Amino acid sequence: MDRRSATAALLALGLAPLAARAQAWPARTIKIINPFPPGSPVDVVSRSVAQALEGGLKQTVIVDYKSGAGGTIGAGEVARAPADGYTLLVTSSSTHVIAPALRRQLPYDATKDFVPVAMIGYGPTVIVVHPSVPVNTLAEFVQFVKANPGKVSYASSGPGTILHLSGELFAHKTSTQLLHVPYKGAVPASTDLLGGQVQAMFDSISNASPQVRAGKLKALAVLTPERTPLLPGVPTAIEAGFPGLDFPAWLGVFAPAATPKDVVDRVAATLQSALVQQEVASKLMQSGITPAFTAGDAFRAKLAADQKLVADLVKVANVPQQ
Repeated sequence: MDRRSATAALLALGLAPLAARAQAWPARTIKIINPFPPGSPVDVVSRSVAQALEGGLKQTVIVDYKSGAGGTIGAGEVARAPADGYTLLVTSSSTHVIAPALRRQLPYDATKDFVPVAMIGYGPTVIVVHPSVPVNTLAEFVQFVKANPGKVSYASSGPGTILHLSGELFAHKTSTQLLHVPYKGAVPASTDLLGGQVQAMFDSISNASPQVRAGKLKALAVLTPERTPLLPGVPTAIEAGFPGLDFPAWLGVFAPAATPKDVVDRVAATLQSALVQQEVASKLMQSGITPAFTAGDAFRAKLAADQKLVADLVKVANVPQQ
């Protein structure tokens, strides 16, 4: 064997274990970190993702709950995990869009420490008003707010939450003034809305839809690109004539930075196949999640655009950082 052949043989021997490891993935249990408490929309998605990956990859997948600090504790753990494809994060835009704009310090860099794997769907925000408010459409609500600047109140689950920032986006895009009334959670906020103590709310579809169907609230529009199956008769804000009222309230999957591309692509492809299955799609929709798959460069571009949107909104609305 000449020197060139010998060198090639040695290289082949050196690369063989790496190739074997790549082909063997996944060779052991995959862990999904859910950075929010059980029962949340993220919980529904994380369990659906686990089931989809188990079926598609023929490997055990577990969900590990690491909640706290608005999801940033669990996200930070994934950022520090080995980039080997065995630790994934299922989260909402709260940890990767809102937290970077509002928190002075985070245990991770939302852009540099993660690889965006795939967006799974939207958790629609819907504009709802108390029946006493004399409006039936989004256009009428805008006119009503303009006629009563700073007097129309809306409840939220707390400062800096999606429900708060959705209201700030509405006020900014429609050149109106709303009175923000923050609560310690969505439940007390919606309770006071139902009681008429406040007039409006930018609520999650899962929380608001039962009250809308019961006639206890009026739904004016959803702040997503498409209508939601839970309230199919309610238009999007864009359909109602208000472009730009599309708040980034999505749920997606991330991996630690430097996770091999072939692993990321395989996870994304497996999830895409699962989302077209009626059983999976129905489970998500019943929980208020509109399935919508985006991966690769498209997801990275959306993430960057949403981060800029919320960062700019926080500055314009003078939302204090935490």
